[in-house]
Amino acid sequence: MIISFCRTAFISVKTFLLLIILLVSITAAYSQVNEDLGNVKVEELTDEQIRKFKVEFDKLKIRDDQIEEIVRQKGMGPVEAARLMERLKIFNNTSSGQKDIQEIKSLPSVSRSQDSISRQEQNPVLNLGSAFGQLQLKTFGSEVFNNQLITFEPNLRIPTPKNYVLAADDELLIDVTGYSEASYKLRVSPEGIIRIPVAGSLAVSGLTIDRAKSLISQKLANTIYSDIRSGRTQVEVNLGSIRSIKVTIIGEATLPGTYTLPSLATAYNALYACGGPNANGSYRNIKVVRNNVTIANIDVYDYLINGDKKNDIRLMDQDVIKINTYNVRVELKGEVKKPGIYDVIRGETLAQIIKYAGGFTDNAYTARVQVFRNTPTERTVSTINASQIQTVVPLKGDSYVVGKILNRFNNRISIKGAVYRPGEFELKAGMTLTRLITEADGLREDAFISRINIHRLKDDLSPEIISVELDKVLRGETQDVTLKREDRIIIYSKFELKEGFYVKIGGEVMRPGTFMFEEGMSIQDLILMTGGLKESASVKRVEVSRRVKDADPKSDNPKTALIFEQDITPDLKGNTELSKLVLLPYDEVFIRPAPGYFTQKNVVIEGEIIYAGKYTLENKNDRISDLVKRAGGLTPQAYKDGAVLVRTRLLTKTEQDNALQGFNNLLKQNYQAGITPEVLANDLNLIVNKRSDNLGIDLEKILANAKSEYDLFLNDGDTLRIPKLLQTVRVNGEVLYPALVRFSKPASFKDYIVGAGGFGERAAKKRSYAIYANGSVKGTKSFLFFRNYPKITPGTEVFVPAKKEKERLRTIEVISIVSALTSTLAILYTILR
Repeated sequence: MIISFCRTAFISVKTFLLLIILLVSITAAYSQVNEDLGNVKVEELTDEQIRKFKVEFDKLKIRDDQIEEIVRQKGMGPVEAARLMERLKIFNNTSSGQKDIQEIKSLPSVSRSQDSISRQEQNPVLNLGSAFGQLQLKTFGSEVFNNQLITFEPNLRIPTPKNYVLAADDELLIDVTGYSEASYKLRVSPEGIIRIPVAGSLAVSGLTIDRAKSLISQKLANTIYSDIRSGRTQVEVNLGSIRSIKVTIIGEATLPGTYTLPSLATAYNALYACGGPNANGSYRNIKVVRNNVTIANIDVYDYLINGDKKNDIRLMDQDVIKINTYNVRVELKGEVKKPGIYDVIRGETLAQIIKYAGGFTDNAYTARVQVFRNTPTERTVSTINASQIQTVVPLKGDSYVVGKILNRFNNRISIKGAVYRPGEFELKAGMTLTRLITEADGLREDAFISRINIHRLKDDLSPEIISVELDKVLRGETQDVTLKREDRIIIYSKFELKEGFYVKIGGEVMRPGTFMFEEGMSIQDLILMTGGLKESASVKRVEVSRRVKDADPKSDNPKTALIFEQDITPDLKGNTELSKLVLLPYDEVFIRPAPGYFTQKNVVIEGEIIYAGKYTLENKNDRISDLVKRAGGLTPQAYKDGAVLVRTRLLTKTEQDNALQGFNNLLKQNYQAGITPEVLANDLNLIVNKRSDNLGIDLEKILANAKSEYDLFLNDGDTLRIPKLLQTVRVNGEVLYPALVRFSKPASFKDYIVGAGGFGERAAKKRSYAIYANGSVKGTKSFLFFRNYPKITPGTEVFVPAKKEKERLRTIEVISIVSALTSTLAILYTILR
């Protein structure tokens, strides 16, 4: 009960965490969207803007129904939202949605909450502002003041400007060098004076740094530094540290207010500090006011377009910067290099605005520009041609859309196939089929000219195909075909219209395989193409099989292939007899191995033998006894009953298929028995990676009766292992304490089980078995209540398997069985009566 409650509580906690994460993610996603979409007009958006908008929302994995809800929340009207969803339909990618569904279905249900949490952690919420940025244009110039990667901080590591005006809190560095040397660091007092130790006070407030230097030199020349007049002593005056000034920014600023700036700051430094103009602020009409007089008018476009900072004046204390509201602002969309919202001043035309936008893109349709304009009551749409761009004066709220040129050609034709220069060509006046072939450098020799195809578009753009007998056209028997725009001519090769010609070769050649057929090819030529014969190849009875093309289908035993046999010379030299058989397409040649050719076959003997090591089989029928005899016989410590023959697996295709079927059956049975997938995977890995088998042999009988049925023939790769006398028995499986037990000759099978603590509760006693040292296995025999356990020898491993878990019958099943038995007994009783 407690465990169930804890599990439920844990699931509830995971669910709660998931909801919290989703809530935070959605809140963060929506909080990042501060754009007001109330002024967005969907009909003015280009296809490229819609496509990018769709791509951004696909990245966020937001569905279309969610998109409509989001844009409605951001101020877009229901009509515009419906228009937006209608245009989004053509960009829907159903395959991505199906893929997401398949991924969700593939997740295990037991860990869906945890997987969802992990997915949220691994895929943080992206910025929705980038998606809505595709619908709303940015004001040209706003990125300068909103970009966190650039700065307009004043450079304080510059030489002292000569026109810098001194004031309170400025620090002067006075250096006297030459005949006399001295250094002074003096700060301008609030009264505007400095006190020179040897010269007294001097008023410098309001003076430029150049004028202050002249007065300081005169003042010092009247003291102990009289050599200043003769020039043997010089005076240098520089700024040490500068004062701070207060500048007030008013009007349509992003963050209006009073700012404390270094005294070297300019107007652009102040604009950057306040974030520049806000949504209603003008980039073309910014004033710098000093002592109630306008001393500079700043046009940010001069700086952005031409790099001109002529009005970027140095500010003084109590200066005021006023950012006025914009007068005329228009939108420029579509195929211009920098789409955006532009401020327009008096006298500027649409051509100048397009120049600010960097001009048209390479794909722009410049013949006409679409104009959306406001009237006192509604909106109008019109177009202007290229000549009017220079004279049209933009009005408030105008929106100009530059379209893209059509992705079509008005003079293109193409030809491909069996010509020397396939590709696209210009449709010239009166262009005909033969003239196009001439421009493509003519037909190839393999061209199929009996029939070619011309793919053409009708006036309604529906496709049609025109077949032409090109050979008759070339001979002048048929009139030449006049081509039209977008015609596609296809001239096929003779080789494309028939099955590829090839021949095959297999057997004892260096590189057997399939080769392209060539006229006049012989067996010797084909062997050379493979790299020659192997050393094991037989030059006798080379077989060639050929396809039958005219077999009698009514025959009882129709011929399926023509077989030719031929002898060749080892040096592959041709002669009159050999040259009679010329290969045809689809012939198959097979070179057999020489009957008396054998490669060395090696076996290994190891363990308690006089001369252990690798041996080469001398005869095809060498046996185990022959190998033991060649190795010098056994040592006195050899344990014959433990000898084992390890044979390398060299399975045929049929044996491999049977083994695979056996693996599948075994895995199915184990899975149904309730064995865990990890154990099944481990067992499968052991079976698949097994490269050899242990074959139990009776070495004592083999040596006593050589050449008998016990004395097995040896195969290539066999290993004969003869161990030392073993003295232990291992007990494993369902026993209380699996252990390695000392061998005792009088002890029985059950004695070794007792030595391991006895049978376990789940032990299947009648299925117990013994694995002997030589690899052979013997199980337990049962008859009624009697069991005959296998005999134990040194080195034996005793294994007790577990009982299969029996599934308990449910109540309904017990009732069904009892009912069936009762019915059966009733029927039998009725029959007997």
